[in-house]
Amino acid sequence: MRKTTKILLNVLLVFTFGLTAAGCSSQSTPDKVDSASTYPERNIELVVGYKPGGGFNEWAQAIAPFIEKHLPNKVNVTVRNMPGAGGVIATSHIQKAKPDGYTIGLYDVNGLAPTQLARPDSFDLKKVSWLGTVAVDNNVGSVQAKGTNTAENMLKQEKPKYIVSTRGLASNDSIVGAISLTEMGVKWEPLNHEATSEAVLSVIRGDADILFGSYESQQKYIESGDLKPAIWFGTERNPKYPDVPIPSELGHPEFDQIFDTYKMIGAPPGLPKDVSATLEEAIQKAMDDPEFHKVLDKMDRTPSYLNAKETEERVEKLLNDYSQYTDIVKNLFDKGE
Repeated sequence: MRKTTKILLNVLLVFTFGLTAAGCSSQSTPDKVDSASTYPERNIELVVGYKPGGGFNEWAQAIAPFIEKHLPNKVNVTVRNMPGAGGVIATSHIQKAKPDGYTIGLYDVNGLAPTQLARPDSFDLKKVSWLGTVAVDNNVGSVQAKGTNTAENMLKQEKPKYIVSTRGLASNDSIVGAISLTEMGVKWEPLNHEATSEAVLSVIRGDADILFGSYESQQKYIESGDLKPAIWFGTERNPKYPDVPIPSELGHPEFDQIFDTYKMIGAPPGLPKDVSATLEEAIQKAMDDPEFHKVLDKMDRTPSYLNAKETEERVEKLLNDYSQYTDIVKNLFDKGE
């Protein structure tokens, strides 16, 4: 009898332990979900690869509080400037950061894509966890407003060499100038500077002949009468500057759109899907927010939204489009060594 009772007790113990283990196991999944649903639990850093004062920094400062506004938990989204090497230092930093959603970046993909193709050693745009695009801007080549330089004159090579004011040889600005002038057969040399404002002043003073860059970055200098556009990168002339030619009118239709400047937000490779979804939703809501549009109106900036999937596809296209100019970009980088 004692033996039978002992056996029954052992069976009951095993059964009870099994139920307890099963209960613990069944609770493990909700625990993970609860943990994921608490994101974000601390401040998020939005990294910008340029100094304060430029177009990318302005956009980051403008959108950060609205991403913050539309996150499920109350945390700060703070902008961190990490200038150097045309955004490469910041991009490499983000690439190596922990993919936990607390480090994101605003990318100058039009400079980074050809840089990656020329020097594929510190980052890979195909591995970035893309979250969306917030703006697309035309590029422009500008000259001293009171000077005689024009795109047509440059094509005729009326000077032995034209001096191009650059803002870091790996920046979008410098790469646009290098590819377009080289392909047009214009002899040129870079005059490098650390910031957009310095590069602009170089042209205004007459130290350099032309400056390439996004229209937003040059707009105030053009409107003040210090600079004037010499070439407008687009499929049509800008109505504000009806006398300024587009590349196709200079014999290079391939440059009408390739140099559009994209401002894209991304995160380190391997970002969890739930965290990515939270950030994507916050960015999209920020872009739709009427208050954000009021801020952009005051800045005279135009939003242009692409979702995460569309952004990823656009990055792939840019890498493909720039691949044919890799040698030109390598030669540009060699000028700085």
